[in-house]
Amino acid sequence: MILACDPAEDVTEPIDDTIVEGVEGSAAVTRVKAASPADEQYEFDEDDLAAWARPEEPSDFPEEEAAKTVGPDPTGFLKVGTIMPSSNKEVLVAMVGDMGAGSNPKSVYKLILEEKAAFAIIPGDFDYKDSPSTFEKDINAVLGDAYPLFPAIGNHDKSKWKDYQANFKKRLAKVPGAVCTGDLGVESACTYRGIHFVLSGIATTGSKAKHEEYLAKALAADASPWSLCVWHKNQTDFQAGDKPSDIGWKAFQHCQKDGSIVVMAHEHSYARTKTLTDIGSKDHGATGLPDLLEVGPGSTFSVVTGLGGKSIRGWEEKLHKSDTWWGTLYASDYWRKNGVEMKKPSSDQGVLFIRFNVGNDPSAAEGYFKSVDGDMIDEFDIVRK
Repeated sequence: MILACDPAEDVTEPIDDTIVEGVEGSAAVTRVKAASPADEQYEFDEDDLAAWARPEEPSDFPEEEAAKTVGPDPTGFLKVGTIMPSSNKEVLVAMVGDMGAGSNPKSVYKLILEEKAAFAIIPGDFDYKDSPSTFEKDINAVLGDAYPLFPAIGNHDKSKWKDYQANFKKRLAKVPGAVCTGDLGVESACTYRGIHFVLSGIATTGSKAKHEEYLAKALAADASPWSLCVWHKNQTDFQAGDKPSDIGWKAFQHCQKDGSIVVMAHEHSYARTKTLTDIGSKDHGATGLPDLLEVGPGSTFSVVTGLGGKSIRGWEEKLHKSDTWWGTLYASDYWRKNGVEMKKPSSDQGVLFIRFNVGNDPSAAEGYFKSVDGDMIDEFDIVRK
């Protein structure tokens, strides 16, 4: 993994300029130019330096070998001219937050393993015990200590964040081809298996305005076919319960402009919108079929996936009965699948999966939310403009 470490407290991470240089075989090749280390000062962990020196095992994905730099890079930046492959191969990504500790999250990790997801993104609230060792123990018991996990900080992670973050860095240092810049999980942009995602702590830590600025720059700097905006907290409109509107619309609008899918947690239920083209308006520009989503410049959708094991909360009908933008909703007392009310199954915890590049087509993806008992709660297709 290539990881830029935390910037100084008042320093904003420079955004890489990403330019598509050409094609190599059937896969587009992206050239990433990093800022000069002399322009900014960054601290670098000894653990990260040790990871560079560690002999690496052969990659399960040979096409990612081209993503590695040669030799230690004490700045943590990509070397100028490093070639990053943008593969069109299918890749399955798991996304789930609000994990808790013990048997419930372990069943979620088992589902991720069984579905053979290439990696997982956890949008905050890891164990609710302020115990990084508990979180690592539960994950490692199922997925092992080198499974690729990418975090966004949650409100229940703040007091021990540096320890959580350090553990994630150690884990990702074992992952060939994983590239992250910035303050991991707070203001960071990552690319892995051809998927780009911005991990933000907006409304959880730091200045909201700085987070909005970082999101806009990080998204504009990347040219990957698929991109995600990932943070923990919500707006009331975009979740099934009664959580307050913490984020504001500007961050969502940056993601809509870029065509990046928005992934959140915080509310302990599952909620996916239809295609959105005017976020912040009365109906958020909801359009199209509930099970066929379109992403691209000016259009996106949002998902809350907060059923990682801590608990499952109810549907707040009085707040959401007139909402017109939902595809699927799943809470403790309510299930609507692609606009049709369903009989509620008995299980609750589950994971959002999205398979990108379906059939090796970089404009096609499919998503589903599956419970730990095997119920298919949501199924939908995605087309990239």
